[in-house]
Amino acid sequence: MTPEYSCAGFTDVPAHFHRDAPLDPHQQRRHEAVLSLLRTLPPGRLLDYGFGWGDIAWQAARTHPDIRAVDVEQRRVDFARIQYPSLDFELCRPDGLDYPDDSFDVALSIVVLPFVPDDDAYMAEIRRVLRPGGHLILATKTSRYLPRLWARATGQRDRGRRDASLRHHDAAAAARLLDRHGFQVLSRRAFYDPPFEARKNLADVLNGACEVAGSALGIVDVAPYPLFLARLGD
Repeated sequence: MTPEYSCAGFTDVPAHFHRDAPLDPHQQRRHEAVLSLLRTLPPGRLLDYGFGWGDIAWQAARTHPDIRAVDVEQRRVDFARIQYPSLDFELCRPDGLDYPDDSFDVALSIVVLPFVPDDDAYMAEIRRVLRPGGHLILATKTSRYLPRLWARATGQRDRGRRDASLRHHDAAAAARLLDRHGFQVLSRRAFYDPPFEARKNLADVLNGACEVAGSALGIVDVAPYPLFLARLGD
């Protein structure tokens, strides 16, 4: 099934990102990394911009009950409303939000950037609706480490096999994007899938080894999912 929306604001979601099963332990661990950052922030009005299937929004509401969760896909909105009926999930315009300026204290953007063709337009909208001094928790997805290393060495673009339709952002690029839009990075973290679990071939095993080494050395850029907590300037 193809997504309901395909427009300038968001790209099509690849079929393998469609929700067809409960969250697996690896997804739960990644969600917990996001929620652990959220728990460090004071209560306030929260925006989940691109909520996916609604799982993080539902858990985030425990500490930040004044929450608005929006997404551009009608079927994701329908799914979340059935799965988590106590929350108000809304369909948003692909090219922006209908909230006034300075509406929120905290914003979540969890692996949304790979689907957004214009990073700056998306970040400008987050900045617009965040109050000065507000916080953003942003997670994105990098390309696999070995293809990225080869691309850098040869001057070529990354050639992801399974995720060819996605746009990848390494941690350094994401940090520059945040800085460009007036955000100060307060913390940079990384979360990983198990490196050797479900690896189907030698290339995947080697990628996993690089991820483990990067994790041990604290190299966020190697992680498949870099995670940021950032504060918008006053």
